[in-house]
Amino acid sequence: MEKHAIASVLELLARSDMENARKALQELSSGVKDERERGMVMAAGGILTSMTKAREGAFQSWDEQKISRAARMIARNQMADDFDRGFAETLLEYAKMKKKE
Repeated sequence: MEKHAIASVLELLARSDMENARKALQELSSGVKDERERGMVMAAGGILTSMTKAREGAFQSWDEQKISRAARMIARNQMADDFDRGFAETLLEYAKMKKKE
């Protein structure tokens, strides 16, 4: 899985194109080769789930500042492994996309 592949899923999510994001994420899931990529896919899946639940009224909407702060804390943690780093990188990348809007 290449980094631009997850970026394209994040772009779909940033545009609230959840159906195409879900399809793209399913395709990416089968190509995961390491823990960092697994973390990236899990983070994108979590964003998709939170967006779906927010639309249904069962979950709060996205808060860029809180998510960015949490992702930075994960990335700085010396105990973080490749999965954690991939997860945190993906959250930060998505937060940057949302900030541009």
